[in-house]
Amino acid sequence: MPTEPTLAISGHGTIIAVQLTPGSTFTDVAEQGDITPPEMSRNEFDATTQEKDIDSYVLGVLRRGSFTQPLNFLPDHNTHDHLTGVFKLLIDNTVTGWRITYPDSTVWIMSGQVQALKPNAPVDGKLSLDMTLRFSGAMQIGIPPALVTIGL
Repeated sequence: MPTEPTLAISGHGTIIAVQLTPGSTFTDVAEQGDITPPEMSRNEFDATTQEKDIDSYVLGVLRRGSFTQPLNFLPDHNTHDHLTGVFKLLIDNTVTGWRITYPDSTVWIMSGQVQALKPNAPVDGKLSLDMTLRFSGAMQIGIPPALVTIGL
């Protein structure tokens, strides 16, 4: 009996882009490694009362975890450097737009800041950089132009 093929989508081709100047066009960050988008969750609060004999819970606000992105570090590239890139965004503590585009064209658009940059220069290996982002405020999810805003 034939089976249906999976509907899984390859993660290859997922791209992170940044507005190097807030409000400008998005620019793809150069040389991205594996991408693990930020976790989304809600804190849980026990709402069990004395009158009930079973537990009850409520969930809090939608939260996004920090997001660490490995990069092949290109110190003089415009998306990595200290003049226009992620090092400048960290130094200036800039809140700007970030976009994750998945291979099926779904996007997540969020405002956030570069929280940390951790370069690595091994004796026998490539220059690399772990970039940690922290998002804040509303976000949009969807396939343009049909985006849903979450968190207003």
